[in-house]
Amino acid sequence: MIAFFIGGGTGGATAPVLAVGEALAKLHPGSRFYLIGNNGIEKKMIAKNHLSFVYLSIPAGKWRRYFSLMNFVDLFKIFFGFIKSIRLISKYRPDVIFGAGSFVQVPVAFAAYLKKVPIVIHQPDFQVLLSTRLVVPMARAVTVSFSGTEKDMPEFSGLFKKTKRSKIHTTGNPVRKEIFGGTKERAVKIFNLNGDYPVLLAMGGSQGSARLNEIIQKAAPELTKYVQIIHVKGNKAGKGQAGFQHPHYQAHEYLGADLRDAYAAADIVISRAGISTIAELSALGKAAIIVPLPHSPQEINAEFLAVTKSAVVVFEEFLTEELAVKLVRKVLWNKEAQETMKKNITALFPKDADKRIAKIISNIYAGK
Repeated sequence: MIAFFIGGGTGGATAPVLAVGEALAKLHPGSRFYLIGNNGIEKKMIAKNHLSFVYLSIPAGKWRRYFSLMNFVDLFKIFFGFIKSIRLISKYRPDVIFGAGSFVQVPVAFAAYLKKVPIVIHQPDFQVLLSTRLVVPMARAVTVSFSGTEKDMPEFSGLFKKTKRSKIHTTGNPVRKEIFGGTKERAVKIFNLNGDYPVLLAMGGSQGSARLNEIIQKAAPELTKYVQIIHVKGNKAGKGQAGFQHPHYQAHEYLGADLRDAYAAADIVISRAGISTIAELSALGKAAIIVPLPHSPQEINAEFLAVTKSAVVVFEEFLTEELAVKLVRKVLWNKEAQETMKKNITALFPKDADKRIAKIISNIYAGK
């Protein structure tokens, strides 16, 4: 099998395709896998992955839901991305293509449709993304993380046939295998932790979050009286220990294999509401405080967590360093609330999403 995987933009759009790639490799040993991206964080992620993905890049642009001159610029990027995608498909001749919500998937999907290459699309968030809406009518199969999301899928596009509901499958969201197998003992050595203090893992997201990172750093002088903080700031938020200095506080741009041990050591997690992070918290059964990225699909994800009592949710506009301290203390000292959140978040998704999606892709490949 020759397969194209589409990543780029954010880690949330890349992690699921890497997880599915690992599952697919077990079904089809000796396959050749290519990851198409946009020279973003996906390059760093595949470097940490044990599968041998060949990296390819194309121009790609976003369509903003508000007026911006960048929309006109990005239209040209999308067009040139479409042209390059045709060239790449013609050169490497993939048997199947898989994408998980990245804006990079749009020009690739149009090229795949033109070249008659089957494409499978995964919709990660509860709210259907624009990149998914544009591609659904062309896809051979569509997988979704949440039951109920299929109701919001577009039924028809003027350029394509009506979408058949039978091609939409609820699978849960794939989780990268490298987050499993962490230990507190190893985390103590890697992060030089003190076993007498609980651990707070704070994650700003793969692209970084200036506001959330700022609040965590401002809250750190008070928080470090009670907890040790492992702060993952994101690849656009600066490196190293810039800012607050304390033996109980450490900042990292990005954690690769060490993330599994940070998760294992964490008593509480503060993070954005990206679906890949939520799926990881679900798979690991972690108590979390969730701060969704404003004006994004993350807010719908966070509302779902709040309704199901799977996490403490606070919107960024209301979050201050004083409130962050109060929430951490309340969650930290309320074991009953922690256990309720762990139980509920663990039950959010179907398990083995990577294997489910890999099986769908394999069936399409077999019947191509």
